[in-house]
Amino acid sequence: MTKSMVMEGRICDPDVMLILTSPERTIERSDIVVQQNWVRGYGQDDSFPTPESAIECLRDEDVIGWRVFWLGLLLRCLLHNSSEIRDFVHEQFPQDWVSDVEEADISGWYPAVRRNFEKASDVLDEIDEHLTAIDQWLFIAYDGLEAYDAAGSYMPIRALIGFWFDRLRRWGRLRSKIFLRSDLFDIGRLNFPDASKIVGHLVRLDERR
Repeated sequence: MTKSMVMEGRICDPDVMLILTSPERTIERSDIVVQQNWVRGYGQDDSFPTPESAIECLRDEDVIGWRVFWLGLLLRCLLHNSSEIRDFVHEQFPQDWVSDVEEADISGWYPAVRRNFEKASDVLDEIDEHLTAIDQWLFIAYDGLEAYDAAGSYMPIRALIGFWFDRLRRWGRLRSKIFLRSDLFDIGRLNFPDASKIVGHLVRLDERR
């Protein structure tokens, strides 16, 4: 078995949520993401809010507000996903606020998710239970996150890692794959409980071949 095959297997391990890359090898899109059970949760393209627009909209929010942002973005990604999961998500969404969540502009959907945070969390719990029932995994891939740091705020990155670290114990089949430059990974900057334990859920692609 080649080293690349071993590394791909480690990346696909459900318990691995953070994939560290070298500054010279910024991953904008992993080839693995094209697989059927992978969904793109964030990337630097027009289908996602720009870091500048997100930071401006959430300028008065703390790390909890940013977790709400990532939860809302996750719901939006699943609502627009081309797989059968989309239909299930639509069935679970409360119809009195689904149109707000589908608003294209972040200033429209973020307040709706903030107001309905518990409902949104319940929807994702239902999705995880559904995935367990049908014996499937769903991996949410994030890349291009260095753009938030370049825009002047590491808080969105810290909130995303913290959000998914908490969900490792809550969800069994809904998991994240966060591609992050290793020079941006610093335990001291994460600032959430048990942050040191994250090392048990990461792999490094920045090691010398």
